Amino acid sequence: MRHLKTFEQFIFEAEAVKAEDSKVYIDDLSVDGADTVIKAAEILGAIEASATEKEFKDYFFDQYGETLFSVEDMSKLLKYYNDYQEEKNKEEADKEKEGEGGEDAAAEDPLAGLEDLPTGDEETQKGGI
Repeated sequence: MRHLKTFEQFIFEAEAVKAEDSKVYIDDLSVDGADTVIKAAEILGAIEASATEKEFKDYFFDQYGETLFSVEDMSKLLKYYNDYQEEKNKEEADKEKEGEGGEDAAAEDPLAGLEDLPTGDEETQKGGI
């Protein structure tokens, strides 16, 4: 049986998705002029679930309405999104460089590792030829 999560469940459970070594700290956001507080776990979940900045903004506009957010509030949310995505992209680029490093080393020396293979000279020496 499949267990499907709603978007809201995914967002509220997203705190477990956050990497411990992440340098991006996301705080709860108190929306100016309202008694609304958006939890950091919800913000992080929306970041993880959104492929684009537009999807990220649309989530909060759909949940809380477009009139709730001031320009300053939305800029804070977008800063969290952009900082997190930048860190994620940098980590992926570093992993790609590490993967390419191993391939480059092998490409530089195409005969690397062939020293251990039998050359046939041992058989010639044993046979006395």
